[in-house]
Amino acid sequence: MAGSDTPTFVGTVQPSGVWKFDDPDQVRDWLKHLAGDVGERVEVSIAKLGQDRSSRQNRGFHAMVSPWAKERGWQIEGLKQFLLKKVFGVLEFVDPGSGEVTEVLAEPHTSKLTKAQFSDLIERTLEIAAEDDFHLMAPDEYRLTRVAS
Repeated sequence: MAGSDTPTFVGTVQPSGVWKFDDPDQVRDWLKHLAGDVGERVEVSIAKLGQDRSSRQNRGFHAMVSPWAKERGWQIEGLKQFLLKKVFGVLEFVDPGSGEVTEVLAEPHTSKLTKAQFSDLIERTLEIAAEDDFHLMAPDEYRLTRVAS
């Protein structure tokens, strides 16, 4: 179980298709915690381990770019869209009737990035900020600095 607001439980899919939790007691404890919310609907997501971006990556990214956005007077969401375009590019769609070209972000949401894509986003963001003469502190660098102090 991860140490965030929403726990993550790891397990293994058996050849029969049955899901086996690595620590069923943790799952049971969490379900008991939710038991006070009788009738509360819950959401379950199952993905291969390490595919989805982590909440730590997401928090680290926001903490990393916030000083840059603040210094330049940009909104965080606008900066994120700019960075997603620079890092992952756009897809172009041509209206067959009018010939009008519409661009959409190839990766429009950070929440849909894999861990590897999110790592790429963080690395490229550091480079893009440096090109703008702004030094960003990488999330790992920030974490190490906090531990050392």
